[in-house]
Amino acid sequence: MKITDPRQNSLQMLQKSNNPGLKLRELLSPGFDRFKDFSRTFKGLLLDFSRVAINQRNFGQLLELAEHSSVAEQRERLFRGEAINNTENRAVLHHLWRSRSFTDHLSPAEASACELALSRLRQLAESLNAGHMPDQPQSPVTDVVHIGIGGSLIGPQLLCEALPRGMNAPAVHFLSSVDAFDRERLLLNLHPATTVIVLVSKSFTTSEMLAHGLRLRDWMQQDLGDSATSQRLIAVTSAPAKAVAFGVPEGQVLAMGEWTGGRYSIWSPVGLTVAITAGADAFARFCAGGAAMDEHFRSAAAADNLPLIHGLLSVWHRNICGYPARGLIPYDSRLRGMPGWLQQLQMESNGKSVTLEGAGVELETSPVVFGDCGTDAQHALFQAFHQGTQVVPLDFIGVVRPAHSDLGAQQELLSHLLAQATALAFGRNETETRAMMQAEGKSPQQIEFLLPHRRMPGERPSSILMLDELTAENLGVLLALYEHSVFVESVIWQINAFDQWGVELGKVLAGQIQSAMDSADDADSPELASLQGLMAHIREQSLKQI
Repeated sequence: MKITDPRQNSLQMLQKSNNPGLKLRELLSPGFDRFKDFSRTFKGLLLDFSRVAINQRNFGQLLELAEHSSVAEQRERLFRGEAINNTENRAVLHHLWRSRSFTDHLSPAEASACELALSRLRQLAESLNAGHMPDQPQSPVTDVVHIGIGGSLIGPQLLCEALPRGMNAPAVHFLSSVDAFDRERLLLNLHPATTVIVLVSKSFTTSEMLAHGLRLRDWMQQDLGDSATSQRLIAVTSAPAKAVAFGVPEGQVLAMGEWTGGRYSIWSPVGLTVAITAGADAFARFCAGGAAMDEHFRSAAAADNLPLIHGLLSVWHRNICGYPARGLIPYDSRLRGMPGWLQQLQMESNGKSVTLEGAGVELETSPVVFGDCGTDAQHALFQAFHQGTQVVPLDFIGVVRPAHSDLGAQQELLSHLLAQATALAFGRNETETRAMMQAEGKSPQQIEFLLPHRRMPGERPSSILMLDELTAENLGVLLALYEHSVFVESVIWQINAFDQWGVELGKVLAGQIQSAMDSADDADSPELASLQGLMAHIREQSLKQI
């Protein structure tokens, strides 16, 4: 690599110092206190990265990389409200929903609109959380249908599963994909007179939201009429006029701001459904946790800064070790939505191949992200993690104090988490494998045959993020940590984490294809021409259904 600046020099030094002889089995031996040196805490969150194959020298070099990549300067630009989303000439201000400091960066009119949205959120949430329509305690609400796609739904769904539901709160249902199956099945079990519909779309033009929203609005109007239906519609959008034109009362439209990116929008009124189910106070505590992590990220020393460290470890695994994927395994069923949430955050933010200036990137960017809940994941994914040809660094997430009284079950669950992290790091060498099979009574011939099959290579890195308890505030701390970690990656990779142009092409083509599906005319573009045979097959099979 040609050395042209301190950042490239830091990368070169890291690449040279990635010593394959540095073994986790040796690093984790009793003579070294890895946990003391390679773990950090903030509030109710512990980050243990002692099972990542770095030493103090590597750690210092990673911190130097952050310094030479101007992470601190770019972080301040983020919090100062500069237009760091350079392809859309936009500031990135979703953190304002956490701190509620709107007047610091917005015009008086914009700040007032945000305050009004939060006021409406609380008013609506308090009534619906109590199980009735706003200002109509005699009108029960048993179900809320949240309609959105991507960031307009993934975050709220995660939080609604993670946080306890209020005693009288309605059941919440989520509709996202334009696939109508889930919607039609859901409608069989809903009653218009006890249902509320929450429509979430920044532009209020999202095809998935409109398809479901129109169908549910018509279903409700047939039973209740226009006026009563309108009262049961709520919208979260940055295009309030379009929501009102759809039929949502102006007082039930919550503004979210153009500067609120979809995958970062859970902190905004997009979280209304969370406030409805878990309570407005719980949602406020979640935002406060995020604000606390903002302050930590902004003010903590580099060597103790959890999001900075977490992002640098990701860069280490992606660019120095060359690992193409990463896994997220939460050992708490309430966090089952975390892998999907991180998929969007990581891959939509940093799945880029050009720099901020439009040149080709010099480093690999976003890894493929996937995961599942432990211990289910142990019976699906972990065979490849332990013995597959690709090394996949993992984030394990655990919760110390459960929300139930079966402490024995919780100890067993956490034992599995710790066992998997340990087994991945240590593996099982030839001597240990032989001894195990001898103890099982295997013959020498059986041992020689089975030895390569039952030996584990180990040296598979992982980090553990351990929450003292799964509270709303701690969940805010955790999600904000991941957001800032992804931002750190983007600064080092010199890419824009806040646009998503790659999402647009498929949407444009889908509209063209839908128009062409009913026509047998010759295609007027190479893209449609390539689909002529397949569209003809679909038309033929569709006729058989009529």
